[in-house]
Amino acid sequence: MEKIDIGKEFYSRLTNRDDKQRDGKYNGIEFRNKFLSGLYNDKAWKDDSVFIELDFSNVSKMGPSWANEVFAYFTKYGTPSKVLQKIKIVNISRVKRSIIEQELEAGYSKT
Repeated sequence: MEKIDIGKEFYSRLTNRDDKQRDGKYNGIEFRNKFLSGLYNDKAWKDDSVFIELDFSNVSKMGPSWANEVFAYFTKYGTPSKVLQKIKIVNISRVKRSIIEQELEAGYSKT
């Protein structure tokens, strides 16, 4: 299982969904393609093993659109609980976790 310190290995302010939102830098699509592309197929979802651990200890800000693009995108492969089983989240505030859970429950929205 790979472990990623998001704030150190990507960026500490996670707000942009894609390259068209705000300044377009460090966006959710870029993150997903860089770190989670191994989950882009049905085979990756067949077992209950953890695919990756994401450490939020160095993340200062996270917006709903970023969370939707990164996490809710995978609801086409599994339920919200299955997504959180494959993508283990550690060192995260209750507020950021709540944002992720709300976006997972709402489902993927490309807007």
